[in-house]
Formats: sequence, structure tokens, C-alpha cells
Amino acid sequence: MKIYNAVGSADILAEYHKKTKKKLNVLVAYPYLKGSAYKLTKEYRGMIESLYLDSGAFSVSKGKIKLSVSEYGRYIARYGRLFDEVFNLDDDFFDPMHNLTNQAYLEKLLPAGAKKPIPVIHDAEDPFEEFKGYVKQNHTYIAVGSSKRISPEVFKKITKKFPTVKIHMFGKLDRKMLAKYKPYSADASTWATAAGLGRFYYWDPEEKKEYLIVLNPEEKASGKNVTYSEFPHKANLDRFLKDTFGYDHSQLVADSKARMVVNLHFFKQLEEMLN
Repeated sequence: MKIYNAVGSADILAEYHKKTKKKLNVLVAYPYLKGSAYKLTKEYRGMIESLYLDSGAFSVSKGKIKLSVSEYGRYIARYGRLFDEVFNLDDDFFDPMHNLTNQAYLEKLLPAGAKKPIPVIHDAEDPFEEFKGYVKQNHTYIAVGSSKRISPEVFKKITKKFPTVKIHMFGKLDRKMLAKYKPYSADASTWATAAGLGRFYYWDPEEKKEYLIVLNPEEKASGKNVTYSEFPHKANLDRFLKDTFGYDHSQLVADSKARMVVNLHFFKQLEEMLN
């Protein structure tokens, strides 16, 4: 499966590639393209494994931004070919018919031979039927937008009934779900959120366990969260940071970009482990 890292700025990708020489799968939302479109699709494209365009429907649905389906449609009609896949403008999480109407509008607007946008299901009452409806329209790649409202039984039914249809999971990465159902792809911005809060992810090869390292010694740790000062394998952690990125503890404390690079690498490791 593929894990797509949702980015707001392209420059962090160049920094990650410089440190690791690895390529990431990247998802960018249309509202965040301003100032980054050329870098993502041209300048840094050789540093990216796969590039997806999201509509930014989550921000639209929350009222944070305004975006019409006609504006989004004009953009993907002209530039959609620069992305490996684009998603529908599913900006109403409670009205599947509205999203279906947007899907049909965008498909009609695209030039001949262009890839159709990936539809996104949200129907909490009968998600299986919504999924089946898009399969009947010959979609071979379908996204699940409201995964928290869809039960594991429905995922099981979908994968059993439509084993050849690729599934993309939007939002928070549920490790157990990913390992159990192995969707084709998933995305999250947790790497950036954690970095902004002064935290970084680490896979401990000794315990074969995931940790979220908290850099603030005064912050209360619980569960998989542990403060750096109390981490039991600190010597191995420091060696990993130095050998892989050239970072030390003080750099991670001072520089959110360094924490972002470490977190991006964690999700690259997670992708490799799941595969």
C-alpha cells in the first residue's frame, strides 16, 4: 500500500530528499497549491514518487475556505495531467448526492482521455451502496472520506465483494486498520501536526514498537507518548538521528523543519513495513 503525506509547502520535500535520498508519496490540497504548484509538478517532481491532488473538501466543508466546483474543474481540466490522480470535490460530508453531482460535473469538464477524479464516499447510513454505485459507473479507484463513521464490517464487505477496486483512506492513519485491510492507499497530515507540537515519531527496532517522542520535559506523557528524557533507548535513538539525518537532540528542539523530516521518514518506514 501507499501512504500519502499531505503537504502545505513543497520545500520540506526537498529537505527530506536531501537528507535521505528517498522519494515520498505526496498529496496536496488545491487551496495550498499557491506558491508550490511549480515546485511540486516540475522542480521537485523527481524527488516525489507519486503526486495526488486533493480538492480541499475538508476545509470547504468546515467553512474555512470557499471553493466552487467550476473553479476546481477549470484547474484540473487544464493541469490535472500533472498529477497522478485527482480527487472529487466532495464538499458535503452528509449529502452523497451533492458529491455525486460534483463528480459528474467534473467528469464532463475534463478533456478526452483524461483520468476521472477519484470519487469519495461519505454515506454513514449505507456506505456499501454508495461504494457499489461508483463501481457500477466503472470506477476502479474509490476513496473513503468518513472512515470513522464506517464500521470494520463494511470494509470487510467492500473488500470481499470488490477485491480489484482500489481504495484510498482519507484522514487519520489507523495502523491496525491499515495492517488488517491493506487499502491501496491512505493519507494523513499527522507528521506535520506532531512536529508543530514539538514531537516526533520513532520506530524502536529493539521493541518493534512505535513511539511519539515528546521534546518538552514538562509535558505529561502517556501511552505511546514518552518524553525524550525518559526514553529507555535514548542512545540508540540518538545514533539513529545522527546516522540518518545528521541531527541531534538540540536541533530537534529548536527546528520544526527537522522534526518534520524525521516524521516524514517514520511514515516512509511505516509504508515499507506494511508492504
